[in-house]
Amino acid sequence: MTYVLDRAVDPIIAAAEPCAAAKATTRIRLGELDGVRGWGAFSVLLYHSTWEIFGQAHPGFRSPFAGLLYGPLDICVFFVVSGAALAAPFYAGGGASYVVSAALRRYLRLTIPVVAGALLVYVASRLGLVASHEASELAPSFLAKDILDPTLAQALKWACCNVYTKPDVLGPILPFMWTMQWEMIGSLTLFLMLALHPAMKKPEFTMLAAACFLAIPFPYLAAFLFGALIGRARVLGLDEKTSAFLAVFDRAGLKIVAGLALYAIAAATLGKRTSHMEVVIALAAVVLITGSRPVRAFLSDHPLSQFLARISFPLYLVHYIVLITFTSWLIVFCGKTPEVWQAWLIAAATVVVSVVAAVVFAPVEVLAHRVSRRFSTFVLEGK
Repeated sequence: MTYVLDRAVDPIIAAAEPCAAAKATTRIRLGELDGVRGWGAFSVLLYHSTWEIFGQAHPGFRSPFAGLLYGPLDICVFFVVSGAALAAPFYAGGGASYVVSAALRRYLRLTIPVVAGALLVYVASRLGLVASHEASELAPSFLAKDILDPTLAQALKWACCNVYTKPDVLGPILPFMWTMQWEMIGSLTLFLMLALHPAMKKPEFTMLAAACFLAIPFPYLAAFLFGALIGRARVLGLDEKTSAFLAVFDRAGLKIVAGLALYAIAAATLGKRTSHMEVVIALAAVVLITGSRPVRAFLSDHPLSQFLARISFPLYLVHYIVLITFTSWLIVFCGKTPEVWQAWLIAAATVVVSVVAAVVFAPVEVLAHRVSRRFSTFVLEGK
């Protein structure tokens, strides 16, 4: 399992001595979380390539057996995993210095890839490569609702600002990026809770209470805080009483039964769930995944999981561009509503091309990491 931890420092001590914490150069990465994110992005790709594109023309693509492989549920899993991944370095000893640095990095880290994606949509539109409207006439889908002819100024404004405030403006340009609004709000809320950690007598209880309170009006936001508690448990472990209680359920057979039950519930409620139910199911899924050693090992160490982890955000971002260009033109080429076998071939080709496009796009995400780190270093250290 990928788990890098250079130095662990108590978060309260780190908050009191931020300079010392910064010099500790704490690094932590829970590989299974990256794996969950990678497979989640791949699941979203499958969902859009089949369920959304061809489900209306061929209802068989919207099978209840999809269960957990369902786009809206995958998004909730992303939010839970983001909360865990963002909180883990803090609990590993990053303390206040980590919170400030992560908060400074967040906007550039998320925005640079979105800007690149919006520019790709702009260029594709100007070159006449977008055929989503024509394709939606033959295979009715969500693509028919999109407005895909932005000016350069509109594309940049949407990517730098509207994606976090009014993501539905101008189409939107990248509709799947509606999640960025919650990624930003959830991240900043979590950073605020972590910054207040030293002043709380019972910080974990407060985090749990806040998550439960927010779960009713803002379930996506609550997902980040629930995820943070999972991240803490993965880094620091559980107290003796909780560990003793959970040990009773630490049986392979019980975990399999729980997993099958969760899958059955997800399949039975498919298409009928509210965002609240999605978050509950996503939270249960992440808890089951992180509580199983074999699953953690697969997600962390298997080459395929590592590959998907590396391209998770690029895959999530660029596959929409593939859908409105490559996939749409394949549908138009059919000249009529694709037959089922043609739809499967188009979906398979979409998956392959999207993965290749994500690999090509991956350096943009690497650039975003580097630029955001340099910005944080410049602000905090003047270097």
